[in-house]
Amino acid sequence: MQVLSRQRGVSLIEVLVAMLIFSIGVLGVALMQIKGAQYTKQAGARTVAVLQARSLADAMRANPAGVYGVKSTDLIPSKNGDLSDSYYVYSGPAIPTSVGCADDACRQAHLDLAQWVSQLKASAPTPVKADGSQDGSALATVSVDSDKGSLIITSSWNGMSASASGVAQNDSYHFAYHP
Repeated sequence: MQVLSRQRGVSLIEVLVAMLIFSIGVLGVALMQIKGAQYTKQAGARTVAVLQARSLADAMRANPAGVYGVKSTDLIPSKNGDLSDSYYVYSGPAIPTSVGCADDACRQAHLDLAQWVSQLKASAPTPVKADGSQDGSALATVSVDSDKGSLIITSSWNGMSASASGVAQNDSYHFAYHP
């Protein structure tokens, strides 16, 4: 006696469940691709910031008179480690020019700063304000830390993580240059 089976192949429900499981897997892979691209962008911006800050520090090493804000290296001892007049102090957002510079150390410092800011503008995503608009003044700064006798080089960029309001938060890299 032969028993006939009523099931002849795959039912529609089984096909739909398989498609659902496959779709969830594909969405997971797509999300990983998107996150990977975001992390790559973030790593690139961080690399640019670090390289540019170190590049500016190297330029400062080549121009010690500009670091102290004096006309020549012979005058550095008279500053007693005071960096408050440094030609490298910069608060943005305008690209520095050598207009108004009376000596070569000042002109070189402003040329170094102009190249640094231009490279950052060309390579790193511009930081944003709380309202989501671009904030060019936060891209690059060089300030004096008189307590430690150093110049603080700061490069900032628009980061990946969002604030509670949904605006991307800025990231920054700080480098202390001790002459």
